[in-house]
Amino acid sequence: MKQIRDLLPKFCSIPRGIVLMGTPNEQLSDLARQFGGTRESYAEEAPQHSVEIAAFAMAQVPVTNALYAEWIKHSGQRAPIVWHGSQPPAELANYPVVDVTWDEAVACCDWLSSEVNLALRLPSEAEWERAARGDDTRIYPWGDQADPTMMNIKESMRGGLAPVGSYPQAASPFGVYDLAGNIWEWTSSLQKSYPYRPDDGREARQPAPEADRRRIMRGGCWGNPSHFARNTCRFRLHPERSTHLLGFRLAYSLLDTD
Repeated sequence: MKQIRDLLPKFCSIPRGIVLMGTPNEQLSDLARQFGGTRESYAEEAPQHSVEIAAFAMAQVPVTNALYAEWIKHSGQRAPIVWHGSQPPAELANYPVVDVTWDEAVACCDWLSSEVNLALRLPSEAEWERAARGDDTRIYPWGDQADPTMMNIKESMRGGLAPVGSYPQAASPFGVYDLAGNIWEWTSSLQKSYPYRPDDGREARQPAPEADRRRIMRGGCWGNPSHFARNTCRFRLHPERSTHLLGFRLAYSLLDTD
């Protein structure tokens, strides 16, 4: 029987640096012409702005069914409906867990932290974009061109989930896999307009009563067209909601070395 540490993904170290986050205002109309909708459809990605990110580590792949099953077994919490039981089918062990609410994802992070003595958490949306973009403004983790052979999206014609790590050739500059397509991923961040500021309440675990309680999701999924998998695309969902297209990955903070 595998130990919990054996089920943890590899983590990629991401040094302190600047991410140029979002899409320039002048490009919003171009996005509308290229992908449909109106300029306002993409306005939440603007303005583009610089954000300094402290060093952190991000899981190379999302949390799998096998790892999440350990949390369910020890906690007795609700299992994802798509398992059709309290444990996932053996053939789905290495697939990303889906049908997980934000609250459940955070609770799983807390439990894993105590089990492996590591302060695991969800990444912020700024960290997520830094992991995907690296030190430039690439549109996808591998570059600027959409390529259905590099990700699991609608145009890939797979028609369903892929195991984690199925597209190693599409790794981000820091070696992170699966940041485009396959599943949407929860982040720690509340829905708020740009510019991103970590001290404006959007990273509060318990938001103010008047705050928008929806949390940001990133990455697109297998049922979406390619433009949903762009590094800058933002979606949001209430923390108690879940879908068969949404999972999460782990992160933790690192000490800066300079």
